[in-house]
Amino acid sequence: MIFYRRFNVCRYYSVVIIFILMCSLFISFWFPFSVQFAIVHNFLAGEIVDFTGADNETGFDTFIIPNVVHFVRLENHQMNFVDMISLKAAFLHQSPEKVVIHCDCHTLHGKYWEMVKDLPGLEIKFIHKPTHVFGQKLSSVHHASDIARLKILMSEGGIFLENDVYIVKPLDSFLKFEMAIGWPPDQPLGTQVILAHKNARFLKLWYQSYKYYKPDRLYYNAGELPTQMILRKQPNLVHRVPYEFGVRNLSYFLYGVHRTDWENFHAIHLSRNKAHLASNVMREEFDEENIKTYNKTFGDMARLVLFGKTQMVVKSN
Repeated sequence: MIFYRRFNVCRYYSVVIIFILMCSLFISFWFPFSVQFAIVHNFLAGEIVDFTGADNETGFDTFIIPNVVHFVRLENHQMNFVDMISLKAAFLHQSPEKVVIHCDCHTLHGKYWEMVKDLPGLEIKFIHKPTHVFGQKLSSVHHASDIARLKILMSEGGIFLENDVYIVKPLDSFLKFEMAIGWPPDQPLGTQVILAHKNARFLKLWYQSYKYYKPDRLYYNAGELPTQMILRKQPNLVHRVPYEFGVRNLSYFLYGVHRTDWENFHAIHLSRNKAHLASNVMREEFDEENIKTYNKTFGDMARLVLFGKTQMVVKSN
């Protein structure tokens, strides 16, 4: 009886060893050594830690990026109307597992914060504002935010949005990629919408490029340098989204005219650039009252979030 038990155990392990050897032969036949190493590395780690050979054109068969939305707020703890609209759009149109506001604070303020603070799945996570990168002092809160978003994504992965980014429709189709970014033709990448696995290769290279930090240039390290130094040479590191993330300047499209094709985007950066607008179409401040009859593109978007319809809300006599 003991003999047969030992025989069965040996036969089981022999089958396992033969199976492993056959898999190894298959992998070695079809894939280069670097990819072979990545496959074994990921298998032993139990998760994707090495994206060597990953295809960012077609992506993976399943979602690999967490459906978690991250915002970063540094120094400014007062939520305004546009911030509120963007936050509500993230909940309504993305249906994330949770939304995390990473802030150098423990709570936000203002009436618009009161309107959203009890949304289920919303949390504030305290962070210290970054002050230095690779020994150099950061020159502005904008650069501190750039560093914070990279560190958050390298730690947790997920969907990063700037505070004034409006999700138009679910970003789920991009969760199957190692990393997806808005990168318009003949322009540097946009930092307003970033979807990334925490071990995405470009995240680490992007952060390392801050060794060449230039404090006097606003968008050099955030967009210009990583595009020229890394992505021009290795565009395969990301899934390039040329238009659908709405990271180009769309000020006139949003605030200068009334368009209905905004629904073709997946996301839109809601920035208002006065240089691209005539003074007579620029509204300095929006609120829940004047938005009811605002007859430009952004009016439709905001009303959809607030009132569940894009049509103007006219008071009845």
